[in-house]
Amino acid sequence: MYKIGVDIGGTKINFVLLKNSKIVRTGRIATPKSKAKLIEVLVKNIERLISNLPKSKISGIGLGVPSPLDLKGDLILNPVNIRCLRNVRLAKIIQKKVKIKTVMANDADCFALAETLWGAGKGARTVFGMTLGSGVGGGIVMAGKIYRGTFGSAGEAGHMMIDSDGSLEDYCSAKFFLKQGFSPQELSEMAKRGDKKAQKIYREYGRYLGIGLSNIVNILDPQVFILGGGIANSFPLFIEQAKKEVDKRAISPLSRKYVKIRKAKLGELAGAIGAALLTNR
Repeated sequence: MYKIGVDIGGTKINFVLLKNSKIVRTGRIATPKSKAKLIEVLVKNIERLISNLPKSKISGIGLGVPSPLDLKGDLILNPVNIRCLRNVRLAKIIQKKVKIKTVMANDADCFALAETLWGAGKGARTVFGMTLGSGVGGGIVMAGKIYRGTFGSAGEAGHMMIDSDGSLEDYCSAKFFLKQGFSPQELSEMAKRGDKKAQKIYREYGRYLGIGLSNIVNILDPQVFILGGGIANSFPLFIEQAKKEVDKRAISPLSRKYVKIRKAKLGELAGAIGAALLTNR
C-alpha cells in the first residue's frame, strides 16, 4: 500500500509518496498566502503525486502543520506562520476533496516520529525531537507513538523560559544569530573558517541549548534527543557546549551518562515522511 505525507511550512510545502518503507515520489512548492489557494495547491499536488495509481492502493494521507491542534487532532488552533489556516479543519477538507482518508498532526511531532522510526532515533523507546530554525519546535515519541499530553500541546519546548529575558526560541532559533547581525548560515561559514567571534557565538548558542535540553531531561527523562532544522547543520559548532550544560544541570547521574544528543538523519523530508507514517496509526 501507498501512503502520502505532506509537510506544510510557512514558506514551503514538501510532499512524499511512500510504498512500504521506500520513498517513491517527492514534490516541493512554495506555500500560498490564502486559504483557498493553499487548499487548491494541496489537492492539485496530491493528485499529481498519485497519478496513475488507483485510490484503492492508497492507505491514507498525513498532514503536518506548524500549529497546536485540538484534542481530536482535527482543528488547527494557532498557526503563527500560516495565519490563513487558523481554526481550519484542514484534514477533513482534503479528505472530502481527494476522497482518501486524511489525518493531521503538528509538524514537529511528524519530524520526531519519522526520526524515531526511520532515522537517528531508531530503536529508542523515548525520543524528543527538536527543530532548530526560524523557530524552535518539539515533539515527543514514546514506544513508537506521538505523545501529545492531556490537552494536545506536549513538546512545545520553544516556549520554555531560559531566563527572565527570553524563551528557548529567543535563544536557540535564528533570532539569536540575527541579533548578532548575521544569519546562522553566515556565522557558521565564518566559524568554519576560523573566525573566533563566530565560534564563540556558536558556543554561547550551545550553552543556551544545553540549558533547555537539561530542563527536558529533568522533566521527561528521554533516551535520545534528535536535533533537526537548518541550524542543526552546524551541529559540530555547538554540540560539545550543549553536552557540557546537560552534564552540569541534569539531576540523574544515569541521565548524564546515557542520554544521547544526535543530529537528525532524514533531512528536509523528515516532516513529510512522519506525516505519511501517521496513517499507520
